[in-house]
Amino acid sequence: MSQAETLYHRYHIETRDAPDIEAWPSRFQVRVKKHRLAWLLLREIFHHGPKNKEVITSRPCVYGVFSGPVGGFAPRPHLCVGCLRCTTQYPDVVQIVPNPERQRLGDSYFTSHIVNTVAYEAATGRVPVRGGGYRGKFGGPGWDGMWTDMSEIVRPTRDGIHGREYISTLVDIGERPDHLGFDEQGWPLNRPRVFAIPLPLGFDALPRMAGQPALARIVARTAAELDTLALFPVAALAHVPAATSHLVPVIERVEDLARVSFSPRLVELARWDEALYADAAGRFPEALVMLRLPYGGLRTLEAAYRAGVRVFHLVADYHGRLPDGRFVMEGIREA
Repeated sequence: MSQAETLYHRYHIETRDAPDIEAWPSRFQVRVKKHRLAWLLLREIFHHGPKNKEVITSRPCVYGVFSGPVGGFAPRPHLCVGCLRCTTQYPDVVQIVPNPERQRLGDSYFTSHIVNTVAYEAATGRVPVRGGGYRGKFGGPGWDGMWTDMSEIVRPTRDGIHGREYISTLVDIGERPDHLGFDEQGWPLNRPRVFAIPLPLGFDALPRMAGQPALARIVARTAAELDTLALFPVAALAHVPAATSHLVPVIERVEDLARVSFSPRLVELARWDEALYADAAGRFPEALVMLRLPYGGLRTLEAAYRAGVRVFHLVADYHGRLPDGRFVMEGIREA
């Protein structure tokens, strides 16, 4: 293996089907008028003859909605995809309607349509795509006004000869100096304090993680497999058998520092406290200290920057709204 092959690593996320642990409400309700279905079967028996069972027992659904032991008399709505072939072919026998129970899932932001999309993506591992980047009357609210396709980005090489050139999604976290300075021996005086993750996303701390050991272990393992970061409340670290540098302890009090038993590469302060920052930087001198801050806290950000903080985690609420009510995408553009 050449040196180039050992240095280059193509990032890849392994996916596999993940069946639901608990059944979701079906997307559609299949309403069959059983007396008309019985009359339809009788007509087909008289028309095709009782010996032509293959035609009589055929089902107008390739997804198996009517392929149970008694066919359409006991349909299986969880298999329905809403293609409407059955109701188009036999409108007087079967009707397909949205399931009200499914439509009640979610809230004003995570509507039932988004819940459907996320559930499908989680079950199949398909690449999530939302929004087409359109503007004006073709655009949508929130993220639907921004292209968020996370598929692999490739382009032809500049010379047009050597195949395709991959565009890296690598993200640097930390501080890079404006220029490099060297001492008399040639050693750099101001080395960059930075590390990289291969994908521009991570996992925020979940509210119930401290009380659910299984959830904490799942998030920790997922962050390690994806080679990204997961923010962890200090109380939840006890649920992880072997903490790794993929975990980011969230520090709320000075006492939390002593409960971190490993050497993280990143530590997050849940609030700005200059004394707490000094204690965290002293406790973990090799780690970067990040400050969690809502959008709009410019004065706090400036004070933290003057004190030495170089990594900031700007947050919005669960619905992507800033304190002033604007959508988070506007805050990202301002930042």
